[in-house]
Amino acid sequence: METEVTQLKRPPEAVPVEVVGQFSWGLTILFVLASACWALLPYTGHHFSALVFLMALVLAGVRWNRGPVLAMAIIGALVWNYFFIPPQFTLQIAKLEDGILFAFFFVVALCMGHLITQLRAREEALERHHREREMLLAARHRAELLAESERLHRTLLDSVSHELKTPIAVIRTALDGLDPANPFTAEIETANRRLQRIVENFLEMSRVESEALQPQPDWCEIEDVLHAASAPLQRELAGHSLRIRGAGDLPLLHLDSRLLAQALRNLLHNAAQYAPAGTEIEVSTTCQAGTLELRVRDHGPGLPFGAEDELFEKFYRAPGSPAGGTGLGLAIARGLMRAMKGEIEGGNHPEGGAEFVLRLTAKSRNPSAS
Repeated sequence: METEVTQLKRPPEAVPVEVVGQFSWGLTILFVLASACWALLPYTGHHFSALVFLMALVLAGVRWNRGPVLAMAIIGALVWNYFFIPPQFTLQIAKLEDGILFAFFFVVALCMGHLITQLRAREEALERHHREREMLLAARHRAELLAESERLHRTLLDSVSHELKTPIAVIRTALDGLDPANPFTAEIETANRRLQRIVENFLEMSRVESEALQPQPDWCEIEDVLHAASAPLQRELAGHSLRIRGAGDLPLLHLDSRLLAQALRNLLHNAAQYAPAGTEIEVSTTCQAGTLELRVRDHGPGLPFGAEDELFEKFYRAPGSPAGGTGLGLAIARGLMRAMKGEIEGGNHPEGGAEFVLRLTAKSRNPSAS
């Protein structure tokens, strides 16, 4: 089967209004000059009219486009030949000097057209360079302002966080002296723990953004990492059953256990916040081909549709999030994983609930070889 291809012709581009106006002005100027020279012809001769037409052509070439200038040159030459060069009212030229002068019209028109093209191209290039330079300077200025704003933001958070550590410690000490039976004691302790976690998140976020984290890998067992991640969350995880799979089968791994435990702790805290009480939180671990993979899954409502790319942004909180969070936990976890040259991703499990995956390259060895 033959397929017939029909090419669509683009409509011709419209002539700019400016160029149309130049053509009109050129014809008007030629008419006025020809009329004046015709009146002065008995006194000046036909060479004077040629000089007048050339002067008008040069002046027009300085301001106008190439097309109107060429048209003005051709029409002006024909008008001068027909009305002024003997024999008049014919296109014949009797004298050699008149023929040479007639040819000058076209030479001047071509030179002016080339000059105009070069000048316009250079002018456009200079304007484009000027615009690009202004855009570059504006972008650089915006980047500097943004960097300065971010630096002041981090400095403020770091300063406030450090200032809050002392009163939090004082409250913690004062709680030890209160009567545990007092109903306000538990509420104060809960609020103090929440405030302490917020301050720790701010401080950790400042360290992550300042790239001050330097991983210090060492040989460790993944079970110790999981214990270090879950132990500080006993209260948060009290309403859930924590199920760990595969940790006891893994060899010794060479990695920064402190940073990995902190990233894992943030994922566990996130799961405890969003999963309903009484549900299970699962942590599965595998290590294949030198890549450690930890999966944290809850049985909560899952992640909002389309929010996978925003989860790890600072201060992002999903709709319906519990009160009291800062939206920094996942952002910190991503920063910690990046510091260790690892990666983190989140999504919804096919059977329901949210699932986060940590991947990290790690050397391994058998514990009996140590």
